[in-house]
Amino acid sequence: MTSSRAKDRSAWALALSVLLLSGAVQAQTLNAPTSLDPTPAESAAPEGGTAQQQPVAAPRRLVAPEGAQDAAKESMPQQVPAARMSRPTAAQSTKSGIEVEGVGAIDSESVGAYARRDGGLGAEMWRGVSRKAAVDYVNAIPSQTGYMALRDVAARLLLSRVTVPISASDDAPSLLAARAKALLRLGDVEGARLMLSVSPSQGRPVELDAVDAMLSLLSFNNARACGLARNNQARALDDFWQRVLVYCDALDKKSESVNLGLSLLREVGDDDQAMALLTDSLLTGNAVTLETIKDPKPIHLVLSRAANSPLPVDIVKSDDPLVLHGAALAPNLVLGSRIEAAERAVAMGALNPLELRQLYAEVPYSDADRQNALSRAKDIGGAAARALLYQAAANQNIPTARAEIIATAFDVAREDDRFLPAVMAFRPLIDRLPPSPEMVWFALRGVRAFLTLGDPVGTNRWLALLRASAQVRDENKRALDRIAPLARLMGAGDRREDVAQLLLAWENSLDDTPETVSRRELLNGLLLALGEPVPIEAWDGIPSVGMYPQNLPALSVWFRLRQSMQAMVAEPRTQMGAMGTAGLGQVTSVAMSKAESDIPPGVAVPAILVLQAMGAGGPGTQGLAVVFEAVTALKTLGLDGAARRLAVETALAAGL
Repeated sequence: MTSSRAKDRSAWALALSVLLLSGAVQAQTLNAPTSLDPTPAESAAPEGGTAQQQPVAAPRRLVAPEGAQDAAKESMPQQVPAARMSRPTAAQSTKSGIEVEGVGAIDSESVGAYARRDGGLGAEMWRGVSRKAAVDYVNAIPSQTGYMALRDVAARLLLSRVTVPISASDDAPSLLAARAKALLRLGDVEGARLMLSVSPSQGRPVELDAVDAMLSLLSFNNARACGLARNNQARALDDFWQRVLVYCDALDKKSESVNLGLSLLREVGDDDQAMALLTDSLLTGNAVTLETIKDPKPIHLVLSRAANSPLPVDIVKSDDPLVLHGAALAPNLVLGSRIEAAERAVAMGALNPLELRQLYAEVPYSDADRQNALSRAKDIGGAAARALLYQAAANQNIPTARAEIIATAFDVAREDDRFLPAVMAFRPLIDRLPPSPEMVWFALRGVRAFLTLGDPVGTNRWLALLRASAQVRDENKRALDRIAPLARLMGAGDRREDVAQLLLAWENSLDDTPETVSRRELLNGLLLALGEPVPIEAWDGIPSVGMYPQNLPALSVWFRLRQSMQAMVAEPRTQMGAMGTAGLGQVTSVAMSKAESDIPPGVAVPAILVLQAMGAGGPGTQGLAVVFEAVTALKTLGLDGAARRLAVETALAAGL
């Protein structure tokens, strides 16, 4: 703690303590500290790659292994943030996967990990849609999105148990396989594994084999991946299966088959030089070091690992979440690059933050470095600084000292555009900080951290401390005025506070900058989208002339979203809310749900159209009109938590 903070602490600490609401400020019971001991690095396979692995039998009849880590059952999203949604264990999912709500007979297309009570969107989410149309919609889900709120919507949609959509023919495509593949495209490796675990052991769609094989490759389970590839030799003209077969033949030292497979790839225009060099190294035992890999894929990672070839450090520049996932866990990549890959993968939702914490803990630092972490971090910067600060914070038992280390880590992360993964990695340490009078200086950072995490409970804990301190310190009053509207968007804070007064205090706290007008416009729009009573006077001083560029989606998506929402509104709902315009000049009143338990039948199609309308970009890439429609639609569909989190992510990206 700095001397200035200690200087006047005694003058107001007693008064502040009286003002604090004890129930809001007391720290909740927290879990035991997360272990910092990294899991033993998986050793590279010996020559051939399969010596230590179990042989695979009937790969298409896979039953998920027992012993997955237990997770707490999720409360409804308006009570527990979606980001902390617990996923069932493999054993629980396999059992419950055949007890589909509203379905009389077992059907592999119906299985899922989430029942309605677990955060699923309901068995009737595909009501009125044929199986082929449902598959087409799932295939149209954008492969990436920078919004955590939208990733959560996609995961809940894809992992929900459903009533089997109507099939017009016996050869209709598999909805189960399409859902699993979509999870992989999104980089949701855990979700894809969960979907595979709930799939039936017999008669599962053959298309699931590709998902199974990809997951096996990512975990370096060569025996299983190659067993699946041999079973799918009839589909060897498929690029994915051809690559896997080449890899497996190289493991088995079948040089002729490898050369034939590479020739087939070249004939279809895929002259993969990196793959050719790595397979040759694996066949001959001659070491090879690649400076770069053009268009890297997961198969390159497993090939380089089997060949004991170091991965090029620029592989972390890939935008493929599966490549980043594999790179973060690759023992043949230098540790610094693994951390960089892990931070990017965590931000994409492709890696559990636990893996990033373990990588932070693996970086070797001396005791002197950890004891002088604040000064050393400023010298080294980047991921190395965050790793050092993480170790120092984990070893620090004094809350105020730990908070100062965490605050520095956040500052370093913000400079490198790594704030989100840093907050996710440091979360167990933040959870252990008590909101006490000595921690007032950290209150604003605490609020922003939990807003970033989409956690209204954690937000309220630090907001209560900031609110109490605002009555004795002017600078804290200004900080409270600046952050209160974002807490309102999240559904935190004092819901009784008048919106007009909230906006007025917020505007008075702003500096006079060119961005002020656009930020006022954005905040007003987001509050309106969430059904808040924004007064007409809130628009005073905002220019009403000129055109604002909007990155609109394809008109077919825009119109279908509007049409699907009109169909939803046609049914009686709980209450009237904001007005959805869809950017078309018309105004249609839409109904607001009071809770996420009010998710209507047929929610899948409009939810996917929202994902399509928002596209593959991240916060700040879409104009206000598009975000307004997305937030309004999600709230109307009963996805209140996702709507609020989308609004908060947009506001934070805009610098509010």
